[in-house]
Amino acid sequence: MSDMNFVEVDAESINRSLISSFETTLGETLYPGDERRIFLEQETPVIVALKNDINETAKKNLLRYATGETLDAFGEFYSCPRLKADFATVTERFNLSEAQSQDIFIASGKRVTPDGVLYFATTSDSIVPAGATYIDLVLTATQTGEKYNGFTPGQIKTLTDTIPYIASIVNIDTSSGGSDVEADDDGTNVWSGYRERIRLSPQSFSVAGPEGAYEYFALSADSTICDINVSSPSPGVVQIVVLQENGGIPSQYILDKVNDSVSAKNRRPLTDNVKVVASTVLNYDINLIYYIDSKNQTKETYIRNAIEGEGGAIDAYILWQQSNLGKAINPDYLKKLTLNAGADRVNIISPVYTVLTGEKVAKVGNKTITYGGLE
Repeated sequence: MSDMNFVEVDAESINRSLISSFETTLGETLYPGDERRIFLEQETPVIVALKNDINETAKKNLLRYATGETLDAFGEFYSCPRLKADFATVTERFNLSEAQSQDIFIASGKRVTPDGVLYFATTSDSIVPAGATYIDLVLTATQTGEKYNGFTPGQIKTLTDTIPYIASIVNIDTSSGGSDVEADDDGTNVWSGYRERIRLSPQSFSVAGPEGAYEYFALSADSTICDINVSSPSPGVVQIVVLQENGGIPSQYILDKVNDSVSAKNRRPLTDNVKVVASTVLNYDINLIYYIDSKNQTKETYIRNAIEGEGGAIDAYILWQQSNLGKAINPDYLKKLTLNAGADRVNIISPVYTVLTGEKVAKVGNKTITYGGLE
């Protein structure tokens, strides 16, 4: 659907209409340089600004254009509230210097950190039994957010608050479950995020039999989920494939949340056998050579950074490619982004165009980006 306007917002058209209206009323022509015409030309930007405000306000009454609190109001109407931020959790092992003859007390609120910036803490008082050499506890992040996810075993090993007899600590699983407040969309696809859940919400008026209903309930399980693929590989079996934001492969914690969301007694048809699984990764390599027009020699450093630097064309392609299930590996889009960033010519050796099935996500493996120089 192309962009739409409720009122005319083209400055040139509005200016012509103003001048024409005044000329008709006055019965004379307002030539360039006429102070009355100059006045109308000066008023045109004010009128354009007002019409833009009217236009944007009207557009926000449509789901496609609604944002922020207006989108929340849409969600309220459909009983589809925005998903709130959540806390990440991680299992931490507390190792004693040696077995003790008495119980060792670990108070609630004892913090650990992977980097001195982000912290996880115990949420209840615990006891290390006499004779034991360690205890495993589930710790919760001190703040909500996705940034607490993804710390792999061995990365969280600094104890901030002293605990008697504890010699070392280390996480034994990957931190997960943290999420930010659900975004309106992912910034590129208008039908994603909270807006897409609202669009799917009428499907929830049914049980989770229809494909759209399964999608809605699965997406509602956690705000970090960005895409769902629902299929029926055999009669009576419903397979739900889950992908998290930025191409993240969901942990068992997330898969369990999705399973709980779609399997409630008042949602899942009695005869459906639901299986919730993580997306399958198909790796691809990027190998390309790009050149810059010699006329842009003064911009050479800027263009190279726009292509190879953080957040540049290569990074944008990688993120785009891994943001949806079943998205074909498309080297043409990589070429487009690289050319748009300032390259004059691009020779893509890999990847090649590859069609993916709905349960797969394409993620980059090796990157070889070669600058061929000016030409």
